[in-house]
Amino acid sequence: MNKIETTLEKVSSDIGSFYKYDQHHFIVMNANDLGDKIEVQWFFHDYADAKNITMFWLQCADTDRIPSINGSVASAWVAESEIADLLGLDIENAIAGFVLEHDSPIAPLRKKKK
Repeated sequence: MNKIETTLEKVSSDIGSFYKYDQHHFIVMNANDLGDKIEVQWFFHDYADAKNITMFWLQCADTDRIPSINGSVASAWVAESEIADLLGLDIENAIAGFVLEHDSPIAPLRKKKK
């Protein structure tokens, strides 16, 4: 697996310059609550080589705004909205309530609830 560290300031441009719709499949966006920070990960599969997975990752505060990659990866809005709901993160353009019902607990995957 190729692991590429990025930052909040560069993630959109880093993924935008890497991603080619006819060469890569966006697999998933993941986020892990590390307690004092959040690790956010974006996974891509290479169509030509089944063993070639690329992960972009960064660590940030739980209060930081995470940029959307939807401008480069059209289907990313689904994963972004899911992660925003489940971890209570501020992700640019995420649709609140996309995964959780209106009476669901807020950020059920967080170690410390907001």
